[in-house]
Amino acid sequence: MFSDGLDRLLVERDIFTKLTTRKNRFVPEKDLLFILSTAEIEPFTIFVRGNHFHTMGAFSYSRSNLPVDTIVGRYSSIAPGVRRMGPNHPMDRFTTSQVTYETKNISLNTYKEKWHDQFETAANQLKCQPIVIGNDVWIGENVTFSSKGITVHDGAVIAANSIVTKDVPPYAVVAGCPAQILNFRFSPECIHQLLELKWWEYDFGQFSTIRGDEPIEAFIEKIDYLMNDQQLEPFHPKATTIQDFLDASESR
Repeated sequence: MFSDGLDRLLVERDIFTKLTTRKNRFVPEKDLLFILSTAEIEPFTIFVRGNHFHTMGAFSYSRSNLPVDTIVGRYSSIAPGVRRMGPNHPMDRFTTSQVTYETKNISLNTYKEKWHDQFETAANQLKCQPIVIGNDVWIGENVTFSSKGITVHDGAVIAANSIVTKDVPPYAVVAGCPAQILNFRFSPECIHQLLELKWWEYDFGQFSTIRGDEPIEAFIEKIDYLMNDQQLEPFHPKATTIQDFLDASESR
């Protein structure tokens, strides 16, 4: 349950729930929050919609209510309507129906109570797996991910309305149903250099010689110089964990 203590925690840790104001959109003693026990949330993140808090790196935002086991890196942008499919039904059994594995379905349980059920269910092993989103990823509106577990690698772009059924390579631009690679954001040489530099390990405030519209070749050259000249320090902010949420929820 959201509380005044959680409100203070989010403000103090620079975790935001609106795009343009520090005021939280949750109401104390009314709204529920859900967070995975292993989640780590860096400051300067924004959870614009929903009540699921998941692992997310600094300078990223999500306008979608992604599952709590989602992992998002830094500098990533997630548009509205992004979701994960539900678990698959087994196709190698005598039926794809839930009757072979579901134990909480009200219709099936009512049948079992009224009729002398002797059928033995077996667990569905096709459970949903996490979506892992890298750094500097842009995901367009209404993208749907397969439930089998998808990794979107650093720098990738997923076009709106795509259905993603397999991992997305670094800096690939994908689109379609199922999503296919259309092209890559940069040349193979630039992609290799960017992946070697891992510029997202630094906070952008240190990029003193770089403009926002810097051509990619100039950006690579300048970042490389700043690193070699030891003008950049890796960004290691304090992450907020489930224990912080629990402690805050108990505080007055």
